[in-house]
Parts: sequence; structure tokens; C-alpha cells
Amino acid sequence: MNVLDRARIMGATLSYDLWLDFAGLPGRRRRDLRRELRANLGDATARVGSRNAVRGLGSTRVMAAAASAPDPTRPRWTVGFTVGMCLLGLSLLAEGLAALSWLDGAMAATPESPASGALTFFPGSSLTYAPSASGFLLSVDFGWACLAVGLIAFVLAARPWRLFSYGAVSQSQ
Repeated sequence: MNVLDRARIMGATLSYDLWLDFAGLPGRRRRDLRRELRANLGDATARVGSRNAVRGLGSTRVMAAAASAPDPTRPRWTVGFTVGMCLLGLSLLAEGLAALSWLDGAMAATPESPASGALTFFPGSSLTYAPSASGFLLSVDFGWACLAVGLIAFVLAARPWRLFSYGAVSQSQ
């Protein structure tokens, strides 16, 4: 088996593991399923080549859904991290665009001295525009709102309260 074959098998295995994690399988069960998939792909690669072996798998998402029964007691940390980071990035992009709009307004006013302000929809942010001989200086302090959006999205998507709510139910039975 050459490096390209190993890379294809690794890519399929990592994709499968990601979907298993999204489905809520615990680490030990995911490790066993990864090991099984890797062994099956190694055997298939010897027979038909890695490209055909990986292509013959079909969708790793569908495979993961078929191999897993959802565990209602397990938080979905990977899903929470992914959603939180995406919304953090989008909110930072929105705040950056709002800062550029504020800068455009400050430059259009052509102030002789430094001007400072804040962005209405992003509490805690502050901006300062100062004209200089070679152009201008802009100072932007991003507020806490973007971090709050990312953290709230992480908590809502990961559902960490599942650790406590199902533990209390199983102990009372």
C-alpha cells in the first residue's frame, strides 16, 4: 500500500469518525468502528485499489447514521464547537463590516481632531479615527458581543445539560 492509498483510507476514516461524533457515539465505540472500517478498507484496497474501495463505501454520513443509535445522555461537543466557531466568525465579520461603515462616516465628516464612537449593535466596542499627515489612524476594540454569541451558540448546540438531566433520571429509577 502506497502513501496515496493510506491518505485515501485516512480521509474516509476521519470523515466517518466525524459523522459518528456528530451522531453522538462515545469515543470507545467510535474507535472500534474506525478500526473496523480501516481494516475493511485495507482488504478492499488490496483487491480493487484504494480509489474504488473508498468510492464503494458511499456516504460516510449515511454509514455513521446506520451504525449508531443516538445516546440521549451524551452532549455533542463537536457540534457545539463547530456551530459556536461559525457564529463567532460570522459575528466578527459583521462587526468588522460595521466598523468599516463607521470609518467611512468618520472620514466623510473630515474631522480636524480625532473622533471616537461605538457600534450600536456590538456592546463594548469602541472605535477611534485620527487624521494624520500620511492618511489616518484607526483603532478598533471589538466588544464582548461576538464572544457571547459564539459561547451561547456553543452551549445551545452542545447541550451540556444532558449530562445532568439524564443522570438524575437514571438514578431515581
